[in-house]
Amino acid sequence: MNYEHFDLNLLNVFDAVMTELNVTRASERLNMTQPAVSNALKRLRHLLNDELFIKVPSGVSPTPKALQIWQPLREALNQIRQTLEPVEFDPATETATFTIALNDFSAALILPPLMRVIEAIAPQINLRTIPNTHINAPMLLEQAEIDIAIGVFPSPPPRVRSHPLLTSPWICAMRRDHSLARKKLTLNRYAQANHLLVTLTGESTGVIDPLLQERGLHRRIGLTVNQFSVAPQILVNSDLIAVLPTRVIQLSGIANQLHLTAIPIEINPTTVKMMWHERSQRNTAQTWFRTQLAEVCSRL
Repeated sequence: MNYEHFDLNLLNVFDAVMTELNVTRASERLNMTQPAVSNALKRLRHLLNDELFIKVPSGVSPTPKALQIWQPLREALNQIRQTLEPVEFDPATETATFTIALNDFSAALILPPLMRVIEAIAPQINLRTIPNTHINAPMLLEQAEIDIAIGVFPSPPPRVRSHPLLTSPWICAMRRDHSLARKKLTLNRYAQANHLLVTLTGESTGVIDPLLQERGLHRRIGLTVNQFSVAPQILVNSDLIAVLPTRVIQLSGIANQLHLTAIPIEINPTTVKMMWHERSQRNTAQTWFRTQLAEVCSRL
């Protein structure tokens, strides 16, 4: 391969197709025509002596070679882009899209005030959100699929930075006419109840279960869901009880239909953080966005 005459624009096309796994969407992402993207892929296939992409009903599927070279090429492209970026970032005139991974609770709490700020001072900035299960966040940051992950991350992995955004204590909630609402909620009564568990990762246990096991207790989890927003409504219409962040109750709009009581076991307040990859630490646009995000959360 003659690297002196290698067209680096072909790598941008490759990155876009790998990201979208669809030639039409990749052409829209690149502001190119579909034939131009297909022609670039043809040249790249010839240079790399590999098909790179196989047609499938949903678009294209990468070959093992494409999967092997994508991450190092994407990191190299990001470094080139950041090197060539302007030193200053002007939110009033710049156009950018930031991708955030977060759960429904964080989205309901943070996005409304954040959008008010964005619309007021950065009208050309776009936000894109995807679900965060906590397990997928480090991989998405490493692969540059997202700019920021928001959630509860006890131990951020290597090459990832973090900053606390907000905290929320926990509270035990149930419907107002629940049988336990008329009694003092002891630890034994709590353990004997039927529970609702919110778990973003699909796990069958929560933070309370190891604490119960230390005391020789076990609880029945009658329902597991992966969204906080549905929990209050489920509680109002069932005999389930749940331990939730107090902010979830406040956001529900039906706090007056719930009986709230202290948890009969000590649990530290949950701390919601934002995480970002160290490669974007000096990126002026992302530094600006992280600052706005932190300031918005400081007022919540």
